Amino acid sequence: MKPELTEILACPACRGAISADENGALACPACSWHAPAQNGVPLITTPPQGIVPSGKLLRGPQIGTPWRRANWRFLQQQVARLDAEALILDVGAGRGDFADLFENRNYLALDVYPYPEVDMVCDLTQINPFRPESFDAILLLNVMEHVYDTQALLASLARMLKPGGVILVAIPFLVKIHQAPIDFVRYTHYALERLADDAGLKVDMLEGYYDPVFFLGEGMGNLRHAVLPTMEGWRRFLARAGIAGIEGCANLLNRLVGAGKSLPPEKVRSSAPTGYQVVYRKGAL
Repeated sequence: MKPELTEILACPACRGAISADENGALACPACSWHAPAQNGVPLITTPPQGIVPSGKLLRGPQIGTPWRRANWRFLQQQVARLDAEALILDVGAGRGDFADLFENRNYLALDVYPYPEVDMVCDLTQINPFRPESFDAILLLNVMEHVYDTQALLASLARMLKPGGVILVAIPFLVKIHQAPIDFVRYTHYALERLADDAGLKVDMLEGYYDPVFFLGEGMGNLRHAVLPTMEGWRRFLARAGIAGIEGCANLLNRLVGAGKSLPPEKVRSSAPTGYQVVYRKGAL
């Protein structure tokens, strides 16, 4: 376990100091609270049942879907603005998709599942073991849609954030259900603004990522893999030819139109973003 963790932890039961043993298990000397460890990682909460662990995928500014590449660029820009000594918490870090951006940074990875890349397992909507105003920046990257009680999560994170600190959010909107069955919500930018107000946060930046050609390809993928296998005979032959033709047009359009763009929602006529990228800020004292 990273030694800096114990400095910012407080017992969830009595808010007293927490100690860690050589295996990473935590205990409160002032009361009976304790948390076991698995492979050196403290388990503050029990990992939920039914999760299918994610595999490790390569990520980068030119790797993955257009949405994921946009997330990388957004995060890279925002992290460059942080102080070199900033303490950063990655909530829902999973397999460390963006961990390469935090080399030589004060970075902690948290998830509800004990992936090899995380420093702590904890569901922050149930228990918050951190001292108030501990972090300069908190990341929620493609995580909010998997949290049933988003308001509780943001309220918990706001307490952990230093005055002037930021929560960096990437959340999909027109994206298919993923990581079932823990995929719960899609928020409009209006809802994302209201959520900030409810948590006592300000919206520093809110942009949608708009890539209409990507949706054309997604639709054709659904036809090819979900609909085409159910068809037979000449109907299937014509459908396959039609899908191939539309996919070819989509590839041509993609070259003509270019990559998607991140823009403030009020500056575009389209109301169909792939997702939103948001900077929430906690007001300074």
